[in-house]
Amino acid sequence: MPRSRYSEEEAVQKPAGELLRRELGWDVVYCYDEEKLGEDGTLGRVSYEHVILERYLVPALLELNEWLEEDEIPSVISTLKSSLATDTLLQTNEKKYEMLRDGIPVERVRPDGSTYEERARVFDFEHPEMNSFLACEELIVKSPFYTRRCDIVGFVNGIPLMFVEFKRHDKDVRRAYEDNFTDYQSTIPQIFHYNAFVILSNGFESKIGTLGSPYEFFHEWKRLDETDEAGSVELATMLRGVCSKKNFMDLFENFILFDHFTSPAAKIVARNHQFLGANKAVEAFEQRAINGGKLGVFWHTQGSGKSYSMVFIARKIKRRSTAKSPTFLVLTDRDELDTQISDTFQSCGCLGKVASKSYIASSGEDLIEKLRGNPSFIFSLIHKFNNADVEPIVPDHDIIILSDEAHRTNNGIYADNMNRILPTASKIGFTGTPLLQDDHLTKRTFGGYLSVYDFKRAVEDGATVPLYYENRSDLLQIDNPDINDELLDALEEMDLDENQSEKLQRDLSRDVHILMSRPRLEAIAKDFVNHYSTIWESGKAMFISVNKVACVMMYDLVQKYWAEAITAEERRLAKLDQQEALELQRKISWMEETEMAVVVSQEQNEISRFNAWGLDIAPHRKKMVERKLDDEFKDKANPLRIVFVCAMWLTGFDVKSLGTMYFDKPMKAHSLMQAIARANRVSEGKSNGLIVDYIGIVKAMRKALADYTNTPGGSGEDEPVVDKEKLLARIAELIGEEEEHLRSRGFELKSLIEAQGFAKLEEIKNGANAVSGSLEDRKRFGILAREVLRMFKFTNIQEVGEELWGKRDAIRAIYHELTKQVDVADTTEQMVALQRIVDDCISVSSTGEDKKASTKFDISKIDFDKLRAEFSRVKRKELLLDDFSAVLEERVARAMKENPLRADFYRRYEEIIDEYNAEQDKATIERTFIELMRLSEELDEKQKEYIREGFTSEQQMSVFELLFKEDLSKADIKAIKAVAIELNDAIEERLAEMVSWTEKDQTKDTVKTIIRDCLWRGLPEDGYSDQDIVVYANEIYNYYYIRDRAA
Repeated sequence: MPRSRYSEEEAVQKPAGELLRRELGWDVVYCYDEEKLGEDGTLGRVSYEHVILERYLVPALLELNEWLEEDEIPSVISTLKSSLATDTLLQTNEKKYEMLRDGIPVERVRPDGSTYEERARVFDFEHPEMNSFLACEELIVKSPFYTRRCDIVGFVNGIPLMFVEFKRHDKDVRRAYEDNFTDYQSTIPQIFHYNAFVILSNGFESKIGTLGSPYEFFHEWKRLDETDEAGSVELATMLRGVCSKKNFMDLFENFILFDHFTSPAAKIVARNHQFLGANKAVEAFEQRAINGGKLGVFWHTQGSGKSYSMVFIARKIKRRSTAKSPTFLVLTDRDELDTQISDTFQSCGCLGKVASKSYIASSGEDLIEKLRGNPSFIFSLIHKFNNADVEPIVPDHDIIILSDEAHRTNNGIYADNMNRILPTASKIGFTGTPLLQDDHLTKRTFGGYLSVYDFKRAVEDGATVPLYYENRSDLLQIDNPDINDELLDALEEMDLDENQSEKLQRDLSRDVHILMSRPRLEAIAKDFVNHYSTIWESGKAMFISVNKVACVMMYDLVQKYWAEAITAEERRLAKLDQQEALELQRKISWMEETEMAVVVSQEQNEISRFNAWGLDIAPHRKKMVERKLDDEFKDKANPLRIVFVCAMWLTGFDVKSLGTMYFDKPMKAHSLMQAIARANRVSEGKSNGLIVDYIGIVKAMRKALADYTNTPGGSGEDEPVVDKEKLLARIAELIGEEEEHLRSRGFELKSLIEAQGFAKLEEIKNGANAVSGSLEDRKRFGILAREVLRMFKFTNIQEVGEELWGKRDAIRAIYHELTKQVDVADTTEQMVALQRIVDDCISVSSTGEDKKASTKFDISKIDFDKLRAEFSRVKRKELLLDDFSAVLEERVARAMKENPLRADFYRRYEEIIDEYNAEQDKATIERTFIELMRLSEELDEKQKEYIREGFTSEQQMSVFELLFKEDLSKADIKAIKAVAIELNDAIEERLAEMVSWTEKDQTKDTVKTIIRDCLWRGLPEDGYSDQDIVVYANEIYNYYYIRDRAA
């Protein structure tokens, strides 16, 4: 009977074999009903139980090992085939892999009778094309009790390295895993003794994985290059990406790991993005002489296996590069990250049998001592580069720096010390978050992006699970319209020093008192208990509070309402039938077993501080110290299921079973994405992560996702983080199908579910609660100091010199001292008293689930017309004005350094603020706001003009403005533009070579000479007299002098 042209064999298997043969150069043999056994048979097998094809293996051994005698071959093959009966299939596979990759051990005898070991190579990794590649279709394999037919087995030099199982195009690929692959491991285990990886496909969808891996950890291979935007999950893409001879041998040699962190070990094959990214890193290393050791930034999003990528890169550089006895220095900025990465390298076998702690630098001195040696690996915190006096280390071997969380580890004095001490090192910066637009220092240290695997692509590829967003915040109301007066009266009665006053003003302006109001926290705690106990089978939960005190408050409240919920559920049991009661009893048992913990860092005087709030931190601290809460929370089976945090565990802490994160803390950019990525780790049985928002992080999340998704031309559809409505729509469809399925069998799912009302989500409206006053010298210093420190992010110590760098450090020290005085000012007693006032004035109103609406704390999307309208209804407006004034003053201060002609803006600003301080009535505030907005618009327009004028920098335009006259002709204007560009570029080039030029007569004279010569040479003679040139030269000199002194 002829086969259907749409059968698995005709539509999937046969085209796969043709692609392997015609395009990829494999030999292909169809075996079923056609293979003849015997040494002279089709494959040379004498039995269907044999899985090594000696016909291909023997000549490979002789060709690759000239020292090997022909009569030694049987012994070598016997060693390869031997296995222990007590070993598991995976243990056998690991031992075979080591022999196939590193060579089969052969005992040799010296002339004096002593013995030594040689390694017989099985594959030619240096020349992949020289190996024999054979694909056997429908290969029959027997065991004593079973006979199975494998769709395709891929042999290299006679070794069965690839197992491929197909399903018909209309069958789910999972069936290949559950029906065939799982069965074959038990019935014909010998086919997997030497297996490198397994491919499952129905033609349209394909997955690659390893022996021992759950189906969830099989992954797609969608791209042949990182620039392939859409990617394809079809079998053809998988075969081209995995089975080209070069890639196949590369994957086998360099991209398979056995991670022994857990028992049994996990066999890992690199994902598509890891393979592509790691190879780009190795290529960059080979070009290190050209790129100056700046190999690039390796941006692979959180949860996509960045630590394993480091291992893959290190292993391949050691095995397949021009590296000279390399030392890999793996840098982090946190102890837990240091431990996590070193443990990963150890569990994957990179450190041999030596404990990872032996490779960890215990101090700055120990780090330098290790660097002066030549260990294979060193793990260290960046902070251990703490000695600025160490002489540079320039070894005759390669040092490769793998810097994790590069956006954090390359800043500051420690990174400067590292770059100075290791001037010849090659550097790769790893990050799970994109570089922000103004992060020039990371780019200067490591170079541009080396490999990019962004958040959206990770979700599309299944490297991380989708994240869904749900806003559950309630509508807050301020019942007392005189709350500001009460707060001000309370503040006036307090005996506050200057630092306490500023700290209270800062804390109040941050709305911490609103976020910590007792009615609000109680409402959130009730909602949390109701929500999480409803999705109790979805994994563990992390609640992120605004601060440490709020963590303990929330813990106490959740404990209270959790107990009440258990009691309520127990009362329901008596009213339910048997099946419903059993299901509910499971939930009650789970709730009773569930343990919770607070995880916050220690601080001085924390006992008295928490006591002032009526809280006890001691039992929580005892639990944190005496138990390994991190290990317990990572353990899927451990009953520690809920943790309350505010900063700890938000970065560098992976919990695959974490299903839901509850946000009650404003977060932005890197911190936000690193935090929510905790919920998108792939875990068996986990389909998605859920983000529950109590604070209004939507705007910050959207911005972070825009930075994360670096996919040009994307459609913007199916965002990784989507509104809850999209998730509900998908769930509704699936549940509908399930209900119908159960109903057809006589069971109503609806009877097990009790509808519960949830609070409506709306915008929280805070009363203006600000304390305002005149702008002070401390604020001005802070604005300038922040600008100085910001500027220094664009440079390094080698460029500016130690003198200026030292001044920068001095300014920073003053700035930190000022802010420290405010930060350490003890305002606990005052904040507790003020909090009581706020608690009495806040109420929470909630509505049904159907009327939920998003509540965004960020007001930046409110247009200015609405803002002015709001002013007319607000009793106090000083906080809003002061906040905006501070932003504007920083912009004006920055503009002043660039162009003295804009000093009139600064004077106008001072006049506006003086009027504001003098006249605190409605008309004055409205007028001030309008003037501030107009001034801001003028500044924006002014700072953009240089683009339209044809200049490439604002400094060029500033010089042009200083030289400009009203009566110039078009030809004169063109000439002046040319002079401005030439003069500025000449000055900037010369200043880059100078150190503290404003403090030395010689360098000042040099600058004056450059200016004078450019003006004499380029200015139109008719428009500028000799005296004009002297005047203009002096003004331009003063511009550069004032600018650089201000910096």
